[in-house]
Amino acid sequence: MNMKIKSITSIIIFIVCLDVEQLYSQNNYLQNSESNYTGQAVKTSNRIIGASFLTGYMISHAKELVNLRGLHPQVYELDFGWHLNNDEVWNDCHCYPRIGVFLAYHNLINKEVLGEGFSGGLSFTYFFGIPGFFNPHLKGKAGVSYLTKPFNKETHPKNMAYATHINFLISVGTGISLRPVDDLEIQFDVSMNHQSNAAILEPNGGINYWAISLSTNIFLDKPAFYERNIPDPYLTSEKKNRWDVSLSWGISSMPFPMPGQVPMYGLTILRSWQFGRVAAFTLAGELERNGRAVEITRRREPGTSVDPFRASVLTGVEFLMGRTIFSIQIGGYVHRPFKEKDDFYQRWGLVYNIWKNFYAGINFKSYRNSADHVSIRGTYSF
Repeated sequence: MNMKIKSITSIIIFIVCLDVEQLYSQNNYLQNSESNYTGQAVKTSNRIIGASFLTGYMISHAKELVNLRGLHPQVYELDFGWHLNNDEVWNDCHCYPRIGVFLAYHNLINKEVLGEGFSGGLSFTYFFGIPGFFNPHLKGKAGVSYLTKPFNKETHPKNMAYATHINFLISVGTGISLRPVDDLEIQFDVSMNHQSNAAILEPNGGINYWAISLSTNIFLDKPAFYERNIPDPYLTSEKKNRWDVSLSWGISSMPFPMPGQVPMYGLTILRSWQFGRVAAFTLAGELERNGRAVEITRRREPGTSVDPFRASVLTGVEFLMGRTIFSIQIGGYVHRPFKEKDDFYQRWGLVYNIWKNFYAGINFKSYRNSADHVSIRGTYSF
């Protein structure tokens, strides 16, 4: 699975869900109403229920997953969502996005090897233009899944796709929305889908498949979307520049077939320059202590020592969504005595402003289609 696909989905979903009350509400937007400029009361969000069917084509990006190539998994999904419709969301992006929750059953076809799956999580849909009869859209989902047949060295060695019952689920896609009548919506989507445990335990090849889907949604509240002629705070406020100092801690699995997990520590100093309504350019330096280097050396060469530190320079972009920041970075090592995997990596981050200048969140580091580790992060910003 291309980790860039993961990043797009994470941007879309977690930004909104962590900060929805701050960005898009007006004192409980799910319940309240506001008036448009004709004096007519309209909902600040519209409730939606729906169902989806997805069928896909499974791919194998590693030789140990070649037995999965060409399978056609099927997903049956139930959805409940809120289509946001208020001044706050319009001021933030000049759009009307949708957030929601989903529950799904996954028929992975080759049940002898892969078993079955059950998942739940959060979804986000960005609509191009004001929602009407026809709109292109982007759609993302993230959640957790329970898969029934993880790898086991003794009882189930054939499954190299996942080694834990609980896995992360990521999906990103694009499609079109049709609304033939006010209360009914039909969506057609093409998406990339992935499930794995993010290198918490090996083997972790992942379940990856391209898919097409059909969704039918019903509005429980009559939608009324319109362009809002109100002052734009972005045009009158200064662009934000800041420094971040972050400490991180995570765990990573040992390379298969070595058993066990190891800690990963990091210190990051970052400079951010805002250049758009919700976007900023970043440049950072990072120092990590790679626990995998220590443990591999201990097992392979007992009594010897190794320099476990790795230093890198990163650059990327941030998406500034109120109190939530999502970041995408590309990093390159400038110091790494214990070499493994690639010289360059990707890092996806999500942090939330918990109090004054302090942020907390998660980061995911990967090399192309290979996960390195997930970490939690605390940040002081000034």
